[in-house]
Amino acid sequence: MAKVYIVHGYTASADKHWFPWLEQELAKIGVECYRLNMPDSSNPNPDKWLRHLEGHITIDDETIVVGHSLGCIAWLNFLARNFLKPKAAIFVSGFYQPLDTIPELSSFSNSYAVAPSCLAFKSYVVAALDDTVVPHPYSDELAKHLKADYIRLPSGGHFLDREGWCEFPLLIDLIKKQIE
Repeated sequence: MAKVYIVHGYTASADKHWFPWLEQELAKIGVECYRLNMPDSSNPNPDKWLRHLEGHITIDDETIVVGHSLGCIAWLNFLARNFLKPKAAIFVSGFYQPLDTIPELSSFSNSYAVAPSCLAFKSYVVAALDDTVVPHPYSDELAKHLKADYIRLPSGGHFLDREGWCEFPLLIDLIKKQIE
């Protein structure tokens, strides 16, 4: 049975943005969904986030992981260090290199840089040209790095609730592609 795990980003929580909506929509089609509240999202630590994921996640060949912003690099660290391969991953406004816009998150990128290589898995990267938090060139590089299907939208910002992103139908479509 398909299951989806969602990891939020910097200063966020599992109850923000489009995460609750995605869980509700997945329930309608019989997909289990888990929204994880990561520890101390205002002062995140890659080791604490890694341990939290290791204590709460079970990956199998029916698991789809969804990350938003910092949640993307958190997933990459977790998957690489534990030699895990999900069915698919969807990375929204993701990055894997240090961000000029938020240098305090560089410890996540630095940790990933010394991790073993991720096992290959189906992945999608979704970004917007007008994202000022994680500018799209960072997501461009993530898509190349993962050889991911890349969906670059003309607008959408950082896909935050305050930007009007309380629903995200594209993600349901991508998940349905993987479970049908």
